[in-house]
Amino acid sequence: MKTYKDAMNELRFSPQQKQEMIDRLMTQSAQSAQPSQPSKGRAIPLRRVCALGAAAALAGALCLGAAASGALKPAAQAFGAVFGTAPAQTEIIDRIGHPLDARTTVGGVTVQADAIIGDTYSYAIVYSLYREDGAPITADPDPNRDGALALRFGDWDTDVGHLGGTHGTAWFFDENPTDNAVQFVQLLTADAPLKPGTATVRLTDLKQGIGEDAALLARGTWELRFDFAFEDSSLELAGGQSFTVNGETAVLNSVSISPLSLRIDYTVNTPLQQRENESSGTPDSALTPQPVYLTLTDGSQIDLTGFGGGIRPEGESTRCEISGVFDRILPLDTIESITIGESVIPVTTS
Repeated sequence: MKTYKDAMNELRFSPQQKQEMIDRLMTQSAQSAQPSQPSKGRAIPLRRVCALGAAAALAGALCLGAAASGALKPAAQAFGAVFGTAPAQTEIIDRIGHPLDARTTVGGVTVQADAIIGDTYSYAIVYSLYREDGAPITADPDPNRDGALALRFGDWDTDVGHLGGTHGTAWFFDENPTDNAVQFVQLLTADAPLKPGTATVRLTDLKQGIGEDAALLARGTWELRFDFAFEDSSLELAGGQSFTVNGETAVLNSVSISPLSLRIDYTVNTPLQQRENESSGTPDSALTPQPVYLTLTDGSQIDLTGFGGGIRPEGESTRCEISGVFDRILPLDTIESITIGESVIPVTTS
């Protein structure tokens, strides 16, 4: 367990944040000194004790503690720009997501892990980046039409103790254009169930642009460690249904769905090598059923044929998976069914 001193030593504030705190506290102090503000018989608020500069070290520590207690960003706020802010989405994110309080500063740039959310196979992490001197990360963020910023790391790696493969995506966005921070989000899906443990994240060289034309904004390596744990709200659906994939018979093994992601596991009754020889495209596309989509209770559909996945030989057949993270949080009671080729699998939460 961290000591109180350790917790205080880990507190970090940008110069702009420090100045704003000082301005607020000094204003409150000046107001408290006015003769028209009687204080007899009235408790002095904690922030005013700090503003008055009480000599006791405890008072100073309490000031820091009061400021730090609000530093953690609620999971729903951290993921709002990624997965939506409707009341049902906010409720789910706050229930299954967790705020994080891990940060590191290199070369005057701080990277802070804000929150994590996950399920059996997938997880998402949001980070905030800001310069300690209060300047913006870049003077020209240049967001595209989807709101993503033209920023990237030279390299990034997230180790959560999973020994298999993963696939996913990551991008930058600006949650609040009025502050000097930008956000970085990772959406990743594993090929086997995830286990709780410790996440180790390594990020290098913040850049703007792509290829040789990318401009270096901050050089360095940022490393963070935090608990890899969350509440799993996945629903496992029974398999056994048959469908066809490019004329071959396939059998559904299992389906795992949560408000965050979907994973479909199925077997195609033909050897992988045979399919590779016959297909002019990639084995993955040759073994992907058409179509794959969700049907919601309001009648709308969400196309999932663009999800990633993987394949592997399994004797005289081929084991396949389609999986990925949704672009918004989907309450399970709003999902009516999953269509995989000719099969329709009802989603029932009871």
